[in-house]
Amino acid sequence: MKGFLKITKLDFFTMKSQAAVYLSFVLIVLMFGFMGSSIIVLGITGAWFMALMSSNIFAIQEKNNLERLYGSVSVGLKDIVLGRYTFVILNYLASFLAIIVMCSGFALFQHKTLEVADILLGFSLSLLAFSVITGIQMPLFFKMGYTKAKVWSMVPFVAVMALVVIPSFVSALSGVIEFMLTNKGILIACSILASCVVQFFSYQIAVVVYRKRR
Repeated sequence: MKGFLKITKLDFFTMKSQAAVYLSFVLIVLMFGFMGSSIIVLGITGAWFMALMSSNIFAIQEKNNLERLYGSVSVGLKDIVLGRYTFVILNYLASFLAIIVMCSGFALFQHKTLEVADILLGFSLSLLAFSVITGIQMPLFFKMGYTKAKVWSMVPFVAVMALVVIPSFVSALSGVIEFMLTNKGILIACSILASCVVQFFSYQIAVVVYRKRR
């Protein structure tokens, strides 16, 4: 098994104790779903939740000194970083799959049709939100550790919340969204591409800062 897959597997086993958090995710999605939220809103809500949850593995790693365990399975530094990114992204993908299943249930109950275009749009936008947040968070955790970085890791959340209350930004963003929504294919493609770019550079930065820390 490749080194990064060993770390990904270890992270999944480590997070078994956090089953209640996953249940909270399901309950939140169900609550918003019963309120009539679209798959786009549910996807972005889920992305925010999973981005917040991604810090848990760093907290557990620091609390239980898992660095020693990583050393015992003979993996390199890049494998540790790539394994962690793989784990976090798989968590997001699993969460969005759960959202699709629940949205399908809501659509069936309401005698509506869940359009493929809406699923793709919800996926691409939620992936972008998830990638931007975790793309900032992950290098911080690798550089500083959970305890020192937990306050700084909230910066992307606060920044987004601050931007949405600035009238000029909201006005400009509304124009962009209106244009993009009439060209869904462009929006989906650009969002997925931007997400991949953000994750790639975030990973590269995380490797550099983690190497310096160790």
